[in-house]
Parts: sequence; structure tokens; C-alpha cells
Amino acid sequence: MTIAEPETATLLELPLLTHRGTHTTRAHQTVHGVDGAPLASLSLAPDLLLGQALAAQRRAAPLPAPERAARLAEAADRFLDDTLGGLTFRDHLALVRRVSGHNAPLTEELSRAVATAVAAAPARADRARPVGSLGSWRQAAAGPGSGVWTRRGETLAAVLSGNTPTIQNGWLQALALGYRVAVRPSRREPFTAHRVVAALRAAGFQPTDAVCLPTGHAGAETLLRRADLGLVWGGDDVLARYGAEPTIRVGGPGRAKTLVTRGHHTPRTVASIAEAVTALSGAACVNTSAVLVEGDHAALAAELAAALTEAAAGRQTTDRHLGPRVAEATAEALLGQLRRAGAHFEIPLDRIATPHPEGGVVLGPAVLTVADAHHPLVGGELPFPCVTVAPWAPADGIAPLRGSLVVTAHTEDDALVEALLHEPTVGNVHLGAPTSHGGPELPHEGYPGTFLMRDKAVVAAR
Repeated sequence: MTIAEPETATLLELPLLTHRGTHTTRAHQTVHGVDGAPLASLSLAPDLLLGQALAAQRRAAPLPAPERAARLAEAADRFLDDTLGGLTFRDHLALVRRVSGHNAPLTEELSRAVATAVAAAPARADRARPVGSLGSWRQAAAGPGSGVWTRRGETLAAVLSGNTPTIQNGWLQALALGYRVAVRPSRREPFTAHRVVAALRAAGFQPTDAVCLPTGHAGAETLLRRADLGLVWGGDDVLARYGAEPTIRVGGPGRAKTLVTRGHHTPRTVASIAEAVTALSGAACVNTSAVLVEGDHAALAAELAAALTEAAAGRQTTDRHLGPRVAEATAEALLGQLRRAGAHFEIPLDRIATPHPEGGVVLGPAVLTVADAHHPLVGGELPFPCVTVAPWAPADGIAPLRGSLVVTAHTEDDALVEALLHEPTVGNVHLGAPTSHGGPELPHEGYPGTFLMRDKAVVAAR
């Protein structure tokens, strides 16, 4: 059944959370749900304020590390329990669901994962610290000397995308390490970042420790250029713009792929691929977007289509829909790309989009087959459960798998696994585990700390 949510009588005001406190500007943007309904009025930060905020953050000193850890633990509780900006956690979930397109259970799961990431930020950040380095110069000076893990800068700009609430993880680790962070939230889903920063302040963090400054593309550029370091998420255009910058780390795109070698086409493998396609609404960078099969790729595609159709059955018009709920115009644009793709549809195109009673369209699942491992669709991805299945032969090697954030290999070929591990354009290698599998102990696009920190030798005279 669907969740009945009250209509918003007046727009929620989302002010800036600046280095001087809360501030509302004349420049604003209306945040709409996927059904087109206006939900919030989002203040936008002018360029002058962006520069002032970063300058104030650079002058400020961070809280001591033990105090940061204690306040992060408290902020996690406040994120879940407090009324922040006039919203309870349940109010917050309703808004995030309406703008993100995720179903109700996933929205809550991801939002609770944000609270976990707040509390666990110090421990998660420390996973990147080299075994030969200490966290304190005092420890090094008291002994024979050592490498000491130190920040590469003092300020960090985080320009966020809106595909998942858990995009906050990287900048939270930076905060735990002592950075002062300027967050530019997604203008499509600004609620999570705003609530996190509000929770941090309620827990005793200084206004200069973390600011939430919604702004346009020019403002995002300003933040990334003026901060000591920057995190930004996006597709090929963002990668082309910032990928070569040593002080900016780009997250995305994903293009996760699964390889099935001969003898590994089993029901268990098909079930694993189905999970990798549909987890996280199928809209994340770790969702499998292409499957390469040694043997009868069409047979695997047919089995995968059957499994995904069964998984979606009876759900698409409820609050548990499998794929994301998107605006009708967005759905039509994405379906138009598929119509022009030159592929065979294992699931008919007219069954890929389902109108939702609360507005918008639920997309997916979609399974396409092509006859060549080098078909352009194998190197593409769309933000819903959509997967292309292609044939693969040992002679193809790892070439069709290059440029992938994650590759899952269903194989016993150790040489193939070694080749994937040593391929610079493959981010992560999973051995049978779905591409969507993750956890705090695993690097995603490397540990954030490897970008945020460096080692310096500290030794005292004896």
C-alpha cells in the first residue's frame, strides 16, 4: 500500500547555514518532488558569501580530535531524534522520498546509514592511515620518531550529488580529521546535508566547522577553487573538468560490470546479478550496468529478465517500488535513449515505465542484449535498473571491462583476476560478490583519507 503524506500548505524554508549562523537570501530556488509538487524554498548563497565563509573557516581552529569524536556521536543521535529546522526525522524521510525517487524502505535505510556514518566518521577515516604512521606528533616525538598522518590542508569543499543520502560519507570523514568543510548540497535533494549540518551544530560543533551553502554551478566552481581541497561528484563532464586537478577528487561515473566465465552461469549467479542491478533503486554508481558472458549470453539475459520481472511484480505502484520514481519528462528522455540504442529488449519497452499513483513514473527493470562486447551500451549506464548483456570470449581479455568502478568476476581464472586488479581503470574487484556490495571496511573510490591526508616524519633529538 502507499504512504499517505499530507500536502505541503506552505513551502518549507531551507536557509543557509553559514559561518555566522542561519541566513536567508533573496535568491532562492524551489525544490520540487518527482510528482512536480513544490516542497521547499532553498536559499542560494551569493559568491561573496562563499568567499567569506571559506576565509572564516581557514582562520578557525578545529576542535580537538577527542571532542570532535564525542560531538559526532552526539550529532548522530540528534540527526535521528531531534526536530531540526522544524522537521522530525519522519518529516525528513517523507521529503527525501518525494525528491529522491527512492522507495520508502530504502529511503529510511539510507538515511539511518547517514547517522551511522556521522558517528563512525573518526574510525572510518582512520582506516586509511598507513601502518607506519601515527595519528599524533606527540606519540612520534616520545619514541624513536615516526611518520605522522597530517592534513593536506585546512578547508574542504564538498559539492554533492543527490542520488543517495549516503553521499555525505566523504566530507564527514574530513570533518573528523579536522577539516573545516563547506558543503554545497544537491539542489534536487538538499534536505540530508542540511539536516546533518544542523545536527552537528546542535551537538556543539562551531559554525565554522561545517557550513551548508546551496549555490549554482558557478558558485560550486568558486568553492572548489578557493578551498584547499575539494570533493565533487558527477559524470563524464565533471570528470573531464576536474579529473586532472590534484586538489580535487571526482566521484563517479560508475559503469560497474559483471563478468561470467564458462561454467559459472548458474541460478545463484543470476540471482547475484539481479541484486547488483536493483540494489539502491538501480540508480547508484555501483549497480551493474553491463554483464559479459562466456557462452550463451542470450540465455542468461532471458533468465535475468525473468528474475527481475518477478522481483518487480506487484510493487511498482506501491511505496516499495523496485526502481526509482522519476518525473514523466525524465522517464521519456531515458526511454528515448533506449529506443535509439540498437539493442534487443528482453523486457518489452512498454513495460519498463509504470505510472505511480502518487505521481511520476517508476522506471525499470530493463534488460537489453547486444552481439558485441565492445558495443557502446556496454560502456554506458542509466540511473535505474537497466543492464546490457553481451557475449565475451577469452580473446576479448579485460578490454571491455576497462573504465569500471567495480567489476564482479564469476570465474576461477586467477590470471584474469590478477589482470583486473592491476588494470588502472578498474576501481574495485569483487569475486562473485555483487557489484553493489559495500561496507565501511571497504574503499569505494579509495579511502577518503588517502586523498585528505599525507605523511610527515617527526623525530625528536635525544
